[in-house]
Amino acid sequence: MLVASVVTMLALLAWLTVARLPWFTGVVLVALTLVAVASITLAAVVPRAAVEARLLLFLGVAVTLLVAGEMQRRKLADSGDDDRAGRRWPYRIAVGLSLFVALACIPAAAWDFNDDGFVPSVQDLGPLPDGLAIRGAGDDSECGTGRCAVSYALVGRPGESADRVARRMWGHLASRGWPAPDGGHSCRPAGWLLDTRETCVSISTADGAAGLTLEGGRPYPRYAGASSQPH
Repeated sequence: MLVASVVTMLALLAWLTVARLPWFTGVVLVALTLVAVASITLAAVVPRAAVEARLLLFLGVAVTLLVAGEMQRRKLADSGDDDRAGRRWPYRIAVGLSLFVALACIPAAAWDFNDDGFVPSVQDLGPLPDGLAIRGAGDDSECGTGRCAVSYALVGRPGESADRVARRMWGHLASRGWPAPDGGHSCRPAGWLLDTRETCVSISTADGAAGLTLEGGRPYPRYAGASSQPH
């Protein structure tokens, strides 16, 4: 993502140095603004589409600059101004960088973030019902191959058994759209279209105390298959 951001900005700056038609430059800036608005709107309407919103921004800028550069080159060539029609090195740099973003950075970023684990937030669980609380700062996170995990203490009402606390927590998660637990484990997608990672919740009742673990990263079948390979 960082590489795509830097290269996109460099492509924009390079294109601005060769912009020769004021009215056309204004049209291009309006188009870039619309791309930015579309990206922000997507992230706001579909919170899980944060990755797609950023990729939309990078791709939209790259395509806009490519189309704008070619249209300006043709307009200047038609006017007989061949020296200004795209032979200057900044123009070639702008085109090259835009192509690099569209054809290399975006596909690479789409693949790379799917291999990155992340630490989910307890906010993903929604407001807890009365008599349930999650204790702990979440500082003891751990990351392995494609996944990260963080654990908390799950506390219920005074005198309430760990099993009862776990059942009430699973009931709360079900009301928030989480799948039914399978062996004390439930997962749902963390992303939207391109982001195939997932957020998982595990609840344990070992030693008479309820504990909750959040994991984020690769989908479990892929992760479990990779972790089960002999070393």
